[in-house]
Amino acid sequence: MEGRSHFAIGLATGVGLAVSSGSVDDVGMMALTIVTASVASLLPDIDEDGSLINNFLFPSLNRKFRSFALASLGVVAILLYFLKSLPLWVLLAGVFAAGVAYVPHRSVTHSLLATAYVTWTVYLISPSLAKAAAVGYLSHLLADALTRAGVPFFWPWMKKFNFSGIGIQIKSGGSEDKLIGNIAGILSAIGFVWLIGQIIHAEAVSAGWLP
Repeated sequence: MEGRSHFAIGLATGVGLAVSSGSVDDVGMMALTIVTASVASLLPDIDEDGSLINNFLFPSLNRKFRSFALASLGVVAILLYFLKSLPLWVLLAGVFAAGVAYVPHRSVTHSLLATAYVTWTVYLISPSLAKAAAVGYLSHLLADALTRAGVPFFWPWMKKFNFSGIGIQIKSGGSEDKLIGNIAGILSAIGFVWLIGQIIHAEAVSAGWLP
Protein backbone atom coordinates (compact mmCIF):
# COMPACT_ATOMS: atom_id res chain seq x y z
CA MET A 1 0.00 0.00 0.00
CA GLU A 2 1.00 3.61 -0.39
CA GLY A 3 2.54 5.44 2.55
CA ARG A 4 -0.41 7.78 2.85
CA SER A 5 -2.78 4.84 3.28
CA HIS A 6 -0.51 3.23 5.88
CA PHE A 7 -0.34 6.51 7.79
CA ALA A 8 -4.12 6.92 7.72
CA ILE A 9 -4.59 3.35 8.95
CA GLY A 10 -1.97 3.81 11.68
CA LEU A 11 -3.58 7.08 12.73
CA ALA A 12 -6.98 5.41 12.91
CA THR A 13 -5.45 2.60 14.94
CA GLY A 14 -3.91 5.04 17.40
CA VAL A 15 -7.13 7.01 17.73
CA GLY A 16 -9.01 3.74 18.21
CA LEU A 17 -6.68 2.79 21.06
CA ALA A 18 -7.15 6.19 22.66
CA VAL A 19 -10.93 5.88 22.36
CA SER A 20 -10.99 2.32 23.68
CA SER A 21 -9.04 3.33 26.78
CA GLY A 22 -12.17 5.12 27.93
CA SER A 23 -10.11 7.75 29.76
CA VAL A 24 -9.09 11.26 28.78
CA ASP A 25 -7.46 12.13 32.09
CA ASP A 26 -3.95 12.00 30.62
CA VAL A 27 -4.13 13.98 27.38
CA GLY A 28 -0.37 13.81 26.92
CA MET A 29 -0.29 10.01 27.01
CA MET A 30 -3.31 9.87 24.74
CA ALA A 31 -1.49 12.04 22.18
CA LEU A 32 1.67 9.93 22.48
CA THR A 33 -0.37 6.78 21.89
CA ILE A 34 -1.73 8.20 18.65
CA VAL A 35 1.69 9.44 17.51
CA THR A 36 3.39 6.14 18.38
CA ALA A 37 0.87 4.05 16.46
CA SER A 38 1.08 6.40 13.47
CA VAL A 39 4.89 6.34 13.33
CA ALA A 40 5.02 2.57 13.88
CA SER A 41 2.63 2.09 10.96
CA LEU A 42 5.21 3.71 8.66
CA LEU A 43 8.30 2.04 10.09
CA PRO A 44 8.22 -1.22 8.06
CA ASP A 45 8.82 0.82 4.90
CA ILE A 46 12.08 2.22 6.24
CA ASP A 47 13.70 -0.37 3.95
CA GLU A 48 12.48 1.63 0.92
CA ASP A 49 14.48 4.77 0.10
CA GLY A 50 11.49 6.60 -1.36
CA SER A 51 9.02 5.73 1.39
CA LEU A 52 7.03 8.27 3.36
CA ILE A 53 9.04 7.69 6.52
CA ASN A 54 12.36 8.16 4.70
CA ASN A 55 11.01 11.31 3.06
CA PHE A 56 10.27 12.54 6.57
CA LEU A 57 13.62 11.49 8.06
CA PHE A 58 15.78 12.66 5.16
CA PRO A 59 13.71 15.25 3.26
CA SER A 60 16.63 17.03 1.60
CA LEU A 61 18.83 14.00 1.03
CA ASN A 62 19.09 12.32 -2.36
CA ARG A 63 17.43 8.90 -2.30
CA LYS A 64 20.63 7.04 -3.18
CA PHE A 65 22.28 8.29 0.01
CA ARG A 66 19.40 7.55 2.39
CA SER A 67 20.37 3.96 3.17
CA PHE A 68 23.87 5.11 4.03
CA ALA A 69 22.48 7.87 6.24
CA LEU A 70 20.21 5.41 8.06
CA ALA A 71 23.05 2.94 8.58
CA SER A 72 25.28 5.76 9.83
CA LEU A 73 22.67 6.88 12.36
CA GLY A 74 22.43 3.32 13.57
CA VAL A 75 26.18 2.98 14.00
CA VAL A 76 26.34 6.31 15.86
CA ALA A 77 23.58 5.15 18.24
CA ILE A 78 25.43 1.88 18.89
CA LEU A 79 28.68 3.71 19.62
CA LEU A 80 26.96 6.19 21.91
CA TYR A 81 25.37 3.34 23.83
CA PHE A 82 28.77 1.90 24.67
CA LEU A 83 30.63 5.19 25.09
CA LYS A 84 28.00 7.03 27.13
CA SER A 85 26.31 4.10 28.92
CA LEU A 86 22.95 5.03 27.42
CA PRO A 87 19.76 2.97 27.94
CA LEU A 88 19.41 -0.39 26.17
CA TRP A 89 16.73 0.92 23.82
CA VAL A 90 19.33 3.18 22.19
CA LEU A 91 21.41 0.10 21.29
CA LEU A 92 18.34 -1.76 19.99
CA ALA A 93 17.26 1.22 17.89
CA GLY A 94 20.78 1.55 16.49
CA VAL A 95 20.98 -2.14 15.61
CA PHE A 96 17.61 -1.93 13.89
CA ALA A 97 18.56 1.15 11.84
CA ALA A 98 21.93 -0.23 10.81
CA GLY A 99 20.55 -3.71 10.19
CA VAL A 100 17.68 -2.80 7.89
CA ALA A 101 19.35 0.02 5.95
CA TYR A 102 20.29 -2.20 3.01
CA VAL A 103 17.83 -5.09 3.22
CA PRO A 104 15.46 -5.83 0.30
CA HIS A 105 12.03 -4.23 0.45
CA ARG A 106 9.34 -6.32 2.17
CA SER A 107 11.74 -8.66 3.87
CA VAL A 108 12.75 -8.55 7.54
CA THR A 109 10.97 -5.28 8.35
CA HIS A 110 7.68 -6.81 7.16
CA SER A 111 7.77 -9.68 9.63
CA LEU A 112 6.41 -10.65 13.03
CA LEU A 113 10.02 -10.83 14.25
CA ALA A 114 10.51 -7.13 13.43
CA THR A 115 7.17 -6.34 15.06
CA ALA A 116 8.29 -8.00 18.29
CA TYR A 117 11.69 -6.28 18.15
CA VAL A 118 10.22 -2.80 17.67
CA THR A 119 7.59 -3.44 20.36
CA TRP A 120 10.29 -4.51 22.81
CA THR A 121 12.36 -1.43 22.01
CA VAL A 122 9.41 0.88 22.60
CA TYR A 123 8.52 -1.02 25.78
CA LEU A 124 11.96 -0.19 27.16
CA ILE A 125 11.31 3.49 26.40
CA SER A 126 7.78 3.50 27.83
CA PRO A 127 5.78 0.35 28.69
CA SER A 128 2.56 2.32 28.24
CA LEU A 129 3.34 2.86 24.54
CA ALA A 130 4.30 -0.71 23.64
CA LYS A 131 0.75 -1.69 22.70
CA ALA A 132 0.44 1.32 20.39
CA ALA A 133 3.73 0.41 18.70
CA ALA A 134 2.66 -3.20 18.25
CA VAL A 135 -0.76 -2.52 16.74
CA GLY A 136 0.56 0.32 14.60
CA TYR A 137 3.33 -1.86 13.18
CA LEU A 138 0.97 -4.80 12.65
CA SER A 139 -1.51 -2.55 10.85
CA HIS A 140 1.13 -2.01 8.16
CA LEU A 141 1.79 -5.73 7.73
CA LEU A 142 -1.89 -6.60 7.53
CA ALA A 143 -2.55 -3.79 5.07
CA ASP A 144 0.27 -4.99 2.82
CA ALA A 145 -1.08 -8.52 3.08
CA LEU A 146 -4.16 -7.22 1.26
CA THR A 147 -1.98 -6.57 -1.80
CA ARG A 148 -0.89 -9.03 -4.44
CA ALA A 149 2.74 -9.06 -3.29
CA GLY A 150 1.94 -10.14 0.27
CA VAL A 151 4.34 -10.08 3.22
CA PRO A 152 6.81 -12.60 4.76
CA PHE A 153 5.20 -12.76 8.20
CA PHE A 154 7.54 -15.54 9.32
CA TRP A 155 10.84 -14.18 8.02
CA PRO A 156 13.54 -15.56 7.63
CA TRP A 157 11.16 -17.95 5.87
CA MET A 158 10.62 -15.83 2.78
CA LYS A 159 7.21 -17.20 1.79
CA LYS A 160 4.89 -14.20 1.36
CA PHE A 161 1.35 -14.41 2.60
CA ASN A 162 -1.69 -12.51 1.33
CA PHE A 163 -5.46 -12.74 1.36
CA SER A 164 -5.88 -13.77 -2.27
CA GLY A 165 -7.25 -17.10 -1.08
CA ILE A 166 -10.40 -15.34 0.11
CA GLY A 167 -10.65 -13.10 -2.93
CA ILE A 168 -8.87 -10.03 -1.53
CA GLN A 169 -6.08 -8.82 -3.78
CA ILE A 170 -5.71 -5.09 -4.20
CA LYS A 171 -3.13 -3.16 -6.16
CA SER A 172 -0.77 -0.80 -4.32
CA GLY A 173 -1.64 2.74 -5.33
CA GLY A 174 -4.88 1.61 -6.95
CA SER A 175 -8.40 2.79 -6.29
CA GLU A 176 -8.99 0.25 -3.51
CA ASP A 177 -5.78 1.36 -1.80
CA LYS A 178 -6.90 4.98 -1.87
CA LEU A 179 -10.42 4.06 -0.72
CA ILE A 180 -9.09 2.21 2.33
CA GLY A 181 -6.87 5.17 3.17
CA ASN A 182 -9.80 7.59 2.82
CA ILE A 183 -12.03 5.46 5.03
CA ALA A 184 -9.28 5.25 7.66
CA GLY A 185 -8.89 9.03 7.50
CA ILE A 186 -12.62 9.53 8.03
CA LEU A 187 -12.64 7.14 10.99
CA SER A 188 -9.66 9.01 12.46
CA ALA A 189 -11.51 12.32 12.14
CA ILE A 190 -14.60 10.89 13.84
CA GLY A 191 -12.44 9.51 16.64
CA PHE A 192 -10.67 12.84 17.08
CA VAL A 193 -14.00 14.66 17.36
CA TRP A 194 -15.18 12.17 19.98
CA LEU A 195 -11.96 12.51 21.98
CA ILE A 196 -12.06 16.30 21.87
CA GLY A 197 -15.67 16.21 23.01
CA GLN A 198 -14.74 13.96 25.92
CA ILE A 199 -11.85 16.23 26.90
CA ILE A 200 -14.06 19.32 26.81
CA HIS A 201 -16.72 17.51 28.84
CA ALA A 202 -14.18 16.38 31.45
CA GLU A 203 -12.80 19.91 31.74
CA ALA A 204 -16.28 21.35 32.10
CA VAL A 205 -17.12 18.87 34.86
CA SER A 206 -13.82 19.60 36.61
CA ALA A 207 -14.53 23.35 36.46
CA GLY A 208 -18.01 22.81 37.89
CA TRP A 209 -19.78 24.00 34.75
CA LEU A 210 -21.50 20.63 34.34
CA PRO A 211 -22.82 18.22 36.97
